[in-house]
Amino acid sequence: MRKLIMALCCVGASSWAQNYQPENKPNNAWSVIKSPSGSFAESIGSYANGCMTGAVALPPTGEGFVDMRRNRNRFYGQPKLIEFIKQLGYYVSERHGKKLLIGDLSQPMGGRMNFGHSSHQIGLDVDIWMQLIFANEQVDPYRDMHTIVDKAGGFVLNGGIPKETRDALYFSATHPDVARIFVNPVVKEYLCSTETDTSWLRALRAWWGHDEHFHVRLKCDANSPLCKNQAPPPPGDGCDGSLYNWVQEQSDRVTGRFVPKPKSKKKRKPKVMPEMCYQLLEQQSW
Repeated sequence: MRKLIMALCCVGASSWAQNYQPENKPNNAWSVIKSPSGSFAESIGSYANGCMTGAVALPPTGEGFVDMRRNRNRFYGQPKLIEFIKQLGYYVSERHGKKLLIGDLSQPMGGRMNFGHSSHQIGLDVDIWMQLIFANEQVDPYRDMHTIVDKAGGFVLNGGIPKETRDALYFSATHPDVARIFVNPVVKEYLCSTETDTSWLRALRAWWGHDEHFHVRLKCDANSPLCKNQAPPPPGDGCDGSLYNWVQEQSDRVTGRFVPKPKSKKKRKPKVMPEMCYQLLEQQSW
């Protein structure tokens, strides 16, 4: 049974989110699950190798947010993640009269997705689009995200990050449950150069992509002893030479000045998931 589960878990999996999401990729053992399992909320394993029980569904809409692409069935998270999204939505609604556009959370029982993410597996990750809409504005729930970054030029488009997006980032970065936030290096560089107090930028970590959305990751909850926290960010605000190297390398890649070595075609061994995750899968009806 375990060999079957490990094989299913890796069919169609992708480690990198792309601008084009291949939504016709074959399902895996986790992506076919339609509803959460168990009533006790617990994250099991690590952000990129785990599962969860007791997930809660994010409502399609709420004060200050709209959930996008619900056809993916990735709108589940641990209760603290759902509460965080609601708190952030209320904040931007009260402060700016806007709504957040919410991207992927996790699948009903977490686990590996069949495309688009290597993390988002334990109900503590959420993608939030960089663009917000007015409170009374209608939005196509299947529309594409739009970049706010010129990667080749190394600058933020349209004169800078909108105030409401900046405030959403600030709220998230200073929230006690947030472990880190992934943003494009150009986004962080812009904030490093425009913020008077840069101490809160420590939580913002530069990573490839993330020019259309920011990725919020929460800390493990005390009621999840099997949850593995990521190491905390290093000291300091991160507004240093390594950040500017990210910006330059990204520009070099986009313009063709630098061509990375082709990835090895050698297949990696599937990750061994926590034992409890295998047990949860074995309880499912095939």
